[in-house]
Amino acid sequence: MKLSQAFDLISASEGEKTASAPPATAVVPLTRDIAADGLRQALKEATADTETPTKTAAQVAPIDELTKLAADVVTTEHESMVKEAQLYGASVCDGFMARLAQYNEAASRLAPDVPTKVAGAVDTFEKFAAENPELVQDAYTLGYTQAKQKLAEWNQAAYEHGHDSTVRWIHKTATDNFVTGFADALRLIEASR
Repeated sequence: MKLSQAFDLISASEGEKTASAPPATAVVPLTRDIAADGLRQALKEATADTETPTKTAAQVAPIDELTKLAADVVTTEHESMVKEAQLYGASVCDGFMARLAQYNEAASRLAPDVPTKVAGAVDTFEKFAAENPELVQDAYTLGYTQAKQKLAEWNQAAYEHGHDSTVRWIHKTATDNFVTGFADALRLIEASR
């Protein structure tokens, strides 16, 4: 018996009881009791008519079907994501290779000129140095002297910076220790009073 049939039986029994009922004062308590009894009976019949389905070997539980379906969806989605990642990686790699080819092409256009310019400059300097050894020696001495002077200046600046930072650290540490010692001594004096 279905639940809708049970409610139809209850409403029908209420209609019969109301038609054959004595005075109005007795109708209300009887109708409620009869309605409750009718509802209980209808629910018993409704639950008694439903048969519990027995699971056969061919039948699969709905939760098993949903689990299998979810696993299939996850597998398909994973495969599509892997495929998308492979395509993305291939396109990025192709872009890198295309840019590298452009750089190689530009370098090959410039490469034949560079060694000859460098070689020409070296040859020109060697030729100039052979013709003017005193001038090259003066330039070497001047460059060496200027570099030595710059290094001495940087060394002095580094020394002064290190000395100053060390003095500042010593002063800060001494001040912190003095303040802490003073506070401890003051506390001991007050505690001894």
